[in-house]
Amino acid sequence: MRRSNDTIPFETKQQQVDRLGDHRMIAPLARGGTAAVYLAEHGVTGERCAIKLLDSYHANHKDIVDRMMAERDVSASVHHAGLLDVQERGNANGLPFLIMELLDGENLGELADRGPIQLDAVLAIGAQIASALHALQGAGWIHFDIKADNVFVLYQTTLSGWPCVKVIDYGVARHITHPETDTTIAGTPAYMAPEQWRGAPVFASDVYALGCLLYELVTGQHPFHGTLPQLMLAHCQQLAVRPSQLRSEVPVELEHLIMRCMAKEPGMRPSMKDIELELVSTLRDRLAVADDNAPTALAV
Repeated sequence: MRRSNDTIPFETKQQQVDRLGDHRMIAPLARGGTAAVYLAEHGVTGERCAIKLLDSYHANHKDIVDRMMAERDVSASVHHAGLLDVQERGNANGLPFLIMELLDGENLGELADRGPIQLDAVLAIGAQIASALHALQGAGWIHFDIKADNVFVLYQTTLSGWPCVKVIDYGVARHITHPETDTTIAGTPAYMAPEQWRGAPVFASDVYALGCLLYELVTGQHPFHGTLPQLMLAHCQQLAVRPSQLRSEVPVELEHLIMRCMAKEPGMRPSMKDIELELVSTLRDRLAVADDNAPTALAV
């Protein structure tokens, strides 16, 4: 949801929109496969927000509409500083929409595309993602699509000076209530756990995806490459090259954690809480070595 200097009019795939209920549409921020996100302003209060608007082409596709509307259910069930707040949902002139908090920053995927990220920043960002996903799991949700493009890096920083991050896009999230009845295969192939390919995801599937994301952030590449069948086979059967072989300065503690997160068996992976604690501990130790006066408490 990067800010844009573009001005209206702008369009969904089939029609122009300049107002939505009480909100005036100002500029496009981002586009996905079925919807676009816009900067908007309330006509009375002047408060700005982000509005996710489904393309009119998909407005009669029940499954697509239901998935988008369910993003509000996810947000309403859990509150955490690292999770996107989806405030309202509705339908205007046949177009389903979500009103969301406005984020000021940039997509982690775009940030990573510009070059290697400082390892200490990777530790701080990873700890925040794990904390947010721990809260999401506490409410019974599997995100299903953890990847760089679904993490937003804010210009706002933490008390320790690290960038704040938000986990976004709950479009394919699933509740764990009846996992045995949901065999949907969803997600992004470069990050999908073996059991996710089989349509049997568990909480630890998000742990695997986070491991793949951390791998990408420290090495600059995905753990596996190839066609869709090749990716499925690799995620299910192959071990990734160790990160230190691609970037020699990767801390051994971080490498071990990444490889544990990417274990083929879900039961061998650490919990989200353990990931958060280990990342914070590794970051604290690195700062202590660099500066003997580093604070004993570290807020990431």
